[in-house]
Amino acid sequence: MTTQSSFNPWEDDEGARIRRLRMKTFWNMDYFEKIVLPLMDLPSNGQVLDVGCGNGGIALLLSEQRPDLRITGIDFEQKSIEEAASFAESSGFKNLKFEQGDAHELRFEDGIFDGVVCQTVLTHVRDAQTVVKEMRRVLKSGGVFFAAEYTESGAMSDYDNIQFPKRDEAWHREYYRISQLFAKGKQALGHGDNTVGVRVPLLARQAGLDVYDVRLNDRAMHVFPPYRYKKQRNYLELANAANAPDTDDKWLRLIIDQILAGGGTEEDGRWYYDAIDSAGIVQAINEGSYMATGSYALYLTFAKKP
Repeated sequence: MTTQSSFNPWEDDEGARIRRLRMKTFWNMDYFEKIVLPLMDLPSNGQVLDVGCGNGGIALLLSEQRPDLRITGIDFEQKSIEEAASFAESSGFKNLKFEQGDAHELRFEDGIFDGVVCQTVLTHVRDAQTVVKEMRRVLKSGGVFFAAEYTESGAMSDYDNIQFPKRDEAWHREYYRISQLFAKGKQALGHGDNTVGVRVPLLARQAGLDVYDVRLNDRAMHVFPPYRYKKQRNYLELANAANAPDTDDKWLRLIIDQILAGGGTEEDGRWYYDAIDSAGIVQAINEGSYMATGSYALYLTFAKKP
C-alpha cells in the first residue's frame, strides 16, 4: 500500500526561490494589463480573495496594478503565507493581507467579495469542484471569478538544443506512458489533477457561475544567446534554478511515490526522473550555449456570479 509523501519539496528555501522566479516569468505584462485586467473588470475599491496564493503570485500583481483593491490571500502552507507577507511589506504594498486557510472550506461568509481568483491552484487541490463551489459561495452577486490553470497532456511541449536531438520515437512513447502514471498517482494521493485547466469552465458552470470568456495565456518561454533581453535572462535564471542538483533526492522521492501510487514501478520513477538532462542544461547555461522554447496550455476562465 502506497502512502502519501509527508514532505512538501516546495517548502524549503530553494523551492521558495524557484516560486519567486516563476512569478517573474508567469505573465507577459502587456497581455495581463491589456487583456486580463479589463476582462476581470473589478470595481474600484473592491474586495478580492486570492485562493491558494502561495508566496503571493497574482495577489501581489493585482496589488501593484490596482492599488485601490483590498486583497486577501489565503494558502494552506504557513511558510508560504509568511513569505508572501514579508515580500508585500518590504515592497510597500498596503492594500493586501495574507492568512492561512483551506481552499476546500473557506472561513468567509457568503457573498462578501467582488472578485475571487486563483492561479495554478486547482491543479494541486484534492477536489477542484469543491474549491470552485467555495469560490462562488463567497462572491457577491455580480462578482468576478477568475482562474488561471494549466492542462498538461503528458506530451512534451518544449524544445532545447541539449535534449531534443537525443530523443527518438521510442523515448517519446515511454515518456508519455510514464507521465500518465505520474498524473494518475498525483490524483490517487490527493495532490491534484494535471488536466483540470481545460475543465475549469465546466466546473464553474456546474457551480452556478456564468462563464463569459475563456482564453489561453500568451506566454512562451524562450532563451537564445547572448541573452541580451531581460525577459530571456529571467527565463534563463529560472531554468538554471529548476535544474540545479537534487542533492537530497527530494524530487526523486516525490516522483517515485506518485508513480507507484499510479500503478507504476520504482524503475519507471527513476526513468522519469532521469528523463530531463538537468546537468547538461546547467552546463550549457554556464557555457552560454543553451537555447530553448516552450510553453504549457494555461487556460484563463472568466465568470460571474448571477
